Amino acid sequence: MIAVRTSVILPAYRAWETLPAALDALRPQVDRPDRELVLVESSGTVPLGELERRWPWARVLAPAERTLPGRARNLGLEAASGELLAFTDADAVTEPRWLDELERALEPGADGVAGVILNGAPRSVLGTADYLLEFSDWLPRPLLPLRHGATCNLLLRRSVLAGRGFPEELFPGEDTVVTFPLGAAGRLAFAPDARARHVGRTGLFAFLRHQVELGAAFAAVCTEVDFPYGRLARARYAPLLPALRLFAVARRVRGNPAAVRQALAVSPALVVGAFAWSAGLVRADLRRSARARRRRRRSRSRAGDPA
Repeated sequence: MIAVRTSVILPAYRAWETLPAALDALRPQVDRPDRELVLVESSGTVPLGELERRWPWARVLAPAERTLPGRARNLGLEAASGELLAFTDADAVTEPRWLDELERALEPGADGVAGVILNGAPRSVLGTADYLLEFSDWLPRPLLPLRHGATCNLLLRRSVLAGRGFPEELFPGEDTVVTFPLGAAGRLAFAPDARARHVGRTGLFAFLRHQVELGAAFAAVCTEVDFPYGRLARARYAPLLPALRLFAVARRVRGNPAAVRQALAVSPALVVGAFAWSAGLVRADLRRSARARRRRRRSRSRAGDPA
């Protein structure tokens, strides 16, 4: 009997518009004895039996309640058999040979591999802005050193997650907490031919809400890892944050003519997204500071109590 070498873990929640295409793209790559796909579908709207009948080649987990992606991936990790763990998302469509290329790039000195993330909504202004603001670290031929990976296109050795898994209460950003130490240690490789096409938010409310979430997550991530410029993730720098966010995107797209043209074409949406991201960061930092003050007051109060 051939042992499973690589398990692909895919969390999904109410992603019926994109999930079928994501799974259709994965089947030719994983429907073989040495690979498997673990789908963690937590919408709670489709019975497990129906999911298994629709995708009989996948291992399906169906938690009764919604699980955030970190928790969903940890559930998938517990069920997975492979020593190599690949991750993608329900709103990402992988290209043929995606998994082959991730595996090929995992050299002995690496513990993880990140691949290229492409724009899955190129005709949408908001979808393109959403893509550039979130995924411009993983453009084809990136100029900057790879610092972390995104779980819509990632491969890890099981040992990376042993004993801890993904943070379960943090989203988004849980993948950065896991992969940033690999990037800092030079143990995160890049696979330029492993490509996934991510479909971003194309509605205004969804776009703004997601950018707020990303800003809040960045504030939280910076308390977990020594992310570059993380010291600026503070409410007191609020006037500077939108410009810094846009500068970060500009640094990533330079040298990539297609990405530069995309950024210029959707620049108003990028500006709006940068302000929404900054608002999320500021709100998260103010809440964190308020919690810290309450803890200090309680500590002083306990210290002043008579024995």
